[in-house]
Amino acid sequence: MRYLLDTNIVIYYLRGNKEVVNFVDKILTQGLAVSTITLAELFHGANKSQNAKRNISLINQFIDTPQITVLQTDEIIAASYGKLMAKLEQKGIKLAGLDTLIAATAISNNLIILTADKKHFPRLSKFGLKIQLA
Repeated sequence: MRYLLDTNIVIYYLRGNKEVVNFVDKILTQGLAVSTITLAELFHGANKSQNAKRNISLINQFIDTPQITVLQTDEIIAASYGKLMAKLEQKGIKLAGLDTLIAATAISNNLIILTADKKHFPRLSKFGLKIQLA
């Protein structure tokens, strides 16, 4: 497993964004992961959408793909989150708690986070987060 997919990448993939679909399909054999935090965000969005049943089905199909691993939040990730959040606060960097938890998941598992977020995650590279922008 090499990449952790950020929520926005999964959304773009499920919506059929050609660039993202091509890139994800190209790296699929390297092993991809999503965090339970990303799943929570995806299911939240699906449940408030106009076509909840269809969108939930798409999410379930995506995570049932054999090359996709769902990473549970555990004690190691929780400790990494606490350390990262404290460092961010000391530096005066504000980042949403869920994004920080996704970043901690990537750091704890030595994964590259694949994201379209050019604003928030790149600020975390100096804290050990490996990032690939899509």
